[in-house]
Amino acid sequence: MSRFGVSLTMHVSDIPKRLGNTRTIILLGFSLVAMVVFGFVLANVDRVRLSEALASANNANTTLRAENAQLLTVQNQLRVELELAKLHAEQLKNELVIQQEQVFALQQDKAFYQHVIAPETSQDGFFIDGLELVASAGTNYFKGSMVLLQQRAVNAVVKGTLQLEITGSQDGRHTVLHSSQDEFLPEGEIPYGFKYFQAVTFYLQLPEGFVPETLRFTTSVFQYNRKRGDYERQYNWQDVLTVTQ
Repeated sequence: MSRFGVSLTMHVSDIPKRLGNTRTIILLGFSLVAMVVFGFVLANVDRVRLSEALASANNANTTLRAENAQLLTVQNQLRVELELAKLHAEQLKNELVIQQEQVFALQQDKAFYQHVIAPETSQDGFFIDGLELVASAGTNYFKGSMVLLQQRAVNAVVKGTLQLEITGSQDGRHTVLHSSQDEFLPEGEIPYGFKYFQAVTFYLQLPEGFVPETLRFTTSVFQYNRKRGDYERQYNWQDVLTVTQ
């Protein structure tokens, strides 16, 4: 080993002996400066990384704030639209109730004047309205439709069963068909139960060769499980028959 070399196994305390005090001080100073510079570089690198991370976090925060503000705006718009829709629905509901009340009032007026003009058509406010017969699937098959109504100061559910009697001729002889005896109502006699009105559809299957002339409906009207009265209404067959082309 030359005099300028340093053995790898040299102890730190041997440095002054080999290099002298001045060289030792210079070497230690250079080492300290290098360590400071290296630490500064590392600190600067960390600072740059932290700055970039902070900037990225700020950008993300700004974006999230903008998206949140947009979502709040949409939410407020939807809330306003929902309230408007509720108001519109409530308005439509009120208008429907008013229209139903008007229709019912007109029906009551019609029932009143019908009772005045033809009192035999009602009994204690119960009556049949709009009876119509239409030929269906042959000359002996008919479809009937009508509306059952009642007009009283205090309306409550009425119920009962309509019986039907058809008078006509068959093979030149006077014939009367009764719904309780003859099977000309395929679905049986006509039950009802309503508070204001009830639309009714029924079917007739008349015997072959039978020529109808009149129809007569009869029923016992019940309310609160008590009989309120009897009803009877007769129609001329041709008056209620609708001829289809």
